[in-house]
Amino acid sequence: MDSEKFHALLKAIECGSLTGAAEELGYTQAGLTHMMNRLEKEIGVSLLQRTKLGVKLSPDGQELLPYIKNFTDAASALDTAIKNIKADDNKVIRIAAYSSIANHWLPVIISSFRKENPNAKFELHVGLPEEISRLVANSEVDLGFMSLIKNNKFDWIHLLDDRIFAVLPPNDTNSDEVITMDFFQDKSFFIPTYGADGDILRIIQESGIEPNINSTTVDDATVVSIVSHGLGYSILPKLILDGMKGNVITKPLYPDEHRDLGIIVKSKNTMPLIVQKFVACSKKVIKELEE
Repeated sequence: MDSEKFHALLKAIECGSLTGAAEELGYTQAGLTHMMNRLEKEIGVSLLQRTKLGVKLSPDGQELLPYIKNFTDAASALDTAIKNIKADDNKVIRIAAYSSIANHWLPVIISSFRKENPNAKFELHVGLPEEISRLVANSEVDLGFMSLIKNNKFDWIHLLDDRIFAVLPPNDTNSDEVITMDFFQDKSFFIPTYGADGDILRIIQESGIEPNINSTTVDDATVVSIVSHGLGYSILPKLILDGMKGNVITKPLYPDEHRDLGIIVKSKNTMPLIVQKFVACSKKVIKELEE
């Protein structure tokens, strides 16, 4: 059944005449009359009573009125949903992320997402926690991939507990299977700038040790290279170490340490549908990668 005909019927009842309804809907009076005649013929029920004063619902039409309203409301909601989906299909998903997440996770997530949404477009920003938070707060991006920060003012979507390992140079003679944080006391220590620095500093502060931290602005790969050449030590998350080239020794920390990786958004309740789909895809892909 055509919802447009029922919508015209309701307008005719509202106006009390086919002429008034035709003017509001942009039809001719003859065209609207023909439409109502076709509708009554299609359903086999007389819906309108024509009088000299105009039109009103027939007894059968009055009985069907609640169902007609439900039908037109549902059709209108469906049209709106279709328009929203079409609008989302053309939306650019704007993402901010740590460099390690941009390197290891996002290519896999985006590839998986495009299998279901081939027209999806993306805009990617790589930055530090402060920059990612600012971009999300200012609505310059839709979501940010980063680690959980205390007193976080955003809605948080957990993805993974990323375990942190001790990173030792290849000539280190320590034979322990696990490394405690006091091992690094007074040792030359390097921290990457992009993403993991906040979590590493947190662990150092909580442990109460004072390694000889070198003040640098280097990336993850450079820290691994520095350690591989015997110039110092570090602790790094598994996500950074995965696929990283460098002749280093990695050992678990004791007690075990990790960073909480996930997604920040301004509000889960106001995320566009396409962003909701991307978040769901991200959770699914990360779970599969870990398994």
